[in-house]
Amino acid sequence: MNEDQSDEKEVLLSIYEDDEYFKLVSDTVYCYKFTCEDNELKSFMIQITWPKDYPESDNAIIDLDSFFNSHLKEHEKEEIISRIKSQYDDWAGMAMTFNIINYVIDNLEELREIIKNENVVEREEKEVISLEKKEKLVISSTKGMTKGQKRRFYDKYGNIDADDKPRGWNWVDVVKHLNKTGDVS
Repeated sequence: MNEDQSDEKEVLLSIYEDDEYFKLVSDTVYCYKFTCEDNELKSFMIQITWPKDYPESDNAIIDLDSFFNSHLKEHEKEEIISRIKSQYDDWAGMAMTFNIINYVIDNLEELREIIKNENVVEREEKEVISLEKKEKLVISSTKGMTKGQKRRFYDKYGNIDADDKPRGWNWVDVVKHLNKTGDVS
């Protein structure tokens, strides 16, 4: 790590020390997460890596291949990276990590428009279908079980087919019932 890199690291840590979206992965790798409260599938995270000769002769390497970005298509990733790299000429030979993050923050809406989320409906349908299959499996698997087996099953998986009500929610309190009727025999 050269002197320019250590200076930039110090500056970045002082600027983003309280920012929960900024993360120092290593001395030469930084991540910043751009979230979208309205639609989490419009969120993404950039990873900025400094090559050995950064910032004098090499530019920072931008990567969108983290697991957080698994919902992005390859062409969407390439388009976001190319938009950021189009600014490299203005930042050549100087510390650019702050400039990259700032550029993305300033142009966030424009970059989010690149993300189409074409498979969102398909994903939601698959989740609904898998939930329905799970419920059918639970209902069919509890038939023919002994009381102890059912108790262990519900302890492990919960009471899925009763709208998550606790076990025994509709049981009658015997003492209260007998006090109301007055019949103690």
